[in-house]
Amino acid sequence: MWHLEFKSPFMLILLVPWSFMLFWYRYRKIYTRGAAVAVSSSRIIRRRTTLRSSTYRFLPGLRFVSLLLLIIALSRPGKGVSYSSIKTEGIDIMIAVDVSGSMRGEDFEPRNRLEVSKQVIRDFIAGRKNDRIGLVVYAGEAYLQCPLTLEHDMIGDIIDEIDFETVHAQGTAIGDALALSASRMMDSKAKTRIIVLFTDGRHNTGQMDPETAAKAARELGIKIYTVGIGTKGKPVPYPTGIPLVKRYMMEDLDEATLQKIADITGGKYYNATSSGVLWRNVKDIDRLEKSQVKMKQYHEFYDGFQWFLTAAMVFFFLEIILRSVVYRKVP
Repeated sequence: MWHLEFKSPFMLILLVPWSFMLFWYRYRKIYTRGAAVAVSSSRIIRRRTTLRSSTYRFLPGLRFVSLLLLIIALSRPGKGVSYSSIKTEGIDIMIAVDVSGSMRGEDFEPRNRLEVSKQVIRDFIAGRKNDRIGLVVYAGEAYLQCPLTLEHDMIGDIIDEIDFETVHAQGTAIGDALALSASRMMDSKAKTRIIVLFTDGRHNTGQMDPETAAKAARELGIKIYTVGIGTKGKPVPYPTGIPLVKRYMMEDLDEATLQKIADITGGKYYNATSSGVLWRNVKDIDRLEKSQVKMKQYHEFYDGFQWFLTAAMVFFFLEIILRSVVYRKVP
């Protein structure tokens, strides 16, 4: 973006004496002084108003304009252009979301676990502008919903459409979700690659167990953060499809396995017992895994004093020519 600036702004202080000169000139009305020739009577000279005589009083104004333009030229006005070069070292992130039936639990009232998780994920993505993010959903099977991309608005639209009908197979295939997420990052050139897994249950189906999937991810240099969702130690309300009627079930969160998955890859396990705690946990992941952004600022200056200097010279010589040729008077 360009803007007007002065290379030598301290020269503008000359406008102070210039202003005093202009005031003194106006106050003393030097331009009203006549010719210095003594005559015995003014009747000898017949006074006649002409264009030359009526415009003579403005002649010194050319000199003041010339000085003003010269002062501006000395301050070196010009066009400054600032721009920046940004080099980012983004992080590749795969988010795996549990959409099994147990995510209908309403211990995050008034919304269920899936709705709260979707909102937290959207907020998380909004703050990762330089990172490629992908999305996997799973229940009894795991499906890729979006490959790694910088099109975060598109991911947000996909998240809005996720519901319990996205995956029809029942169960919780945590191992398959991790394996699918890791496989989508095998060709990634990013220095840092992580998987963020959301679940409220335990692995009970699928072709690969979670520990084997975690070890495979470790070999690929991928770190896994696991987020266990749900309140432990008390019954959780679930909708029955009948208004105002709910059934209650005990939480079945396998924290030991989630902790082990995180430990194998050098990640971290979090337990979210409320929407506020879930958001704080995800913010902690955001804090731990920051993208590196290197920014260089550049500034270019295009001098424009030549135009003001040229104009000052034009007014200066114009005054001399007019005073010597057109407005000549007897000294």
